[in-house]
Amino acid sequence: MVLSLTDKVNFYESIFGRGRLSGNGKNFDVRCPICAPSDISKKKLAIRTTDDANHCWTCGWKARTLLPLLRKYGTQDQLASYKKSLGINGSEVLTAEAETQKKIELPEDFCLMTLADRSDPDVKAAWRYIENRGLSEKDVWYCKFGVSDERRWKRRVLMPSFDSKGNLNYYAARAIDASRRPKYDNPDVDKNPIVFNEINVDWSKRLTLVEGPFDLVKCPENSTALLGSDLDERHEIFNKILLHNTPVALALDGDMWNKKTPKIVKKLQEYDVDVLVVDVRQWGDPGSMSKDEFLQALDKARSFEWFDIFSSKLDKATSASLRF
Repeated sequence: MVLSLTDKVNFYESIFGRGRLSGNGKNFDVRCPICAPSDISKKKLAIRTTDDANHCWTCGWKARTLLPLLRKYGTQDQLASYKKSLGINGSEVLTAEAETQKKIELPEDFCLMTLADRSDPDVKAAWRYIENRGLSEKDVWYCKFGVSDERRWKRRVLMPSFDSKGNLNYYAARAIDASRRPKYDNPDVDKNPIVFNEINVDWSKRLTLVEGPFDLVKCPENSTALLGSDLDERHEIFNKILLHNTPVALALDGDMWNKKTPKIVKKLQEYDVDVLVVDVRQWGDPGSMSKDEFLQALDKARSFEWFDIFSSKLDKATSASLRF
């Protein structure tokens, strides 16, 4: 359901009170409910009218949609109405995928590994790397691994990502030589709007989240990569989790256990997201595990309770004090 600008303005004002258009109608400015200035004339929360991305110039709040604010400050009716306007029953949620897709192109000579000349020394080395990672030809087909002779991508395995409509929206590349730097390389685009290989995601089922695409290859089918170790309201995947009430299994690398894992768990729990934590500290990261080992760890996933968060903060503080 596409809303007119007038309908959008009326909806914004029903939630945040009186506001004003700015930027030739591109933004609608309202009082921020987070920093809640006592002077109600201060309209520092700017909402982009094309896609509802919002930013407060006072407290720094940022989100890709209004979903986080509605979950905290709106009514159930407003939340339901907003979800309906986004197309909860099947149509695409945000415009970011299309905007990102225009910027992404695979190298001109990209070739699926399964179709590449296996007598080529670089292709042969790529296959050897894949086999040493415990992956099969079936995995290569499923992940659509490819190779390129372009200087930046040569002797790297490329893993493309496709949005929910099957359009290319990103790709990641992993060096096959231990001495190659950087080890990972990616297109130079904003990663926040991307849901990696959303074409494989079923938002109605528990979604496994890992850091990188090459961790993803060890995960069950309903999984995606964060393309980093952060997750909050600025990320498209976070907003879609809220939109669909998707339960999560979080499997960050082991060195994030006392750093980013508690932070992300706390953030998801703020919005009543059902989140379990997968402990991979024994192996370091999901990419270093076999598929069976990851499934066993996933079966043991549990809630990250307040005591875990307290313990992680204590461990972090202890580690910091030992450095002095």
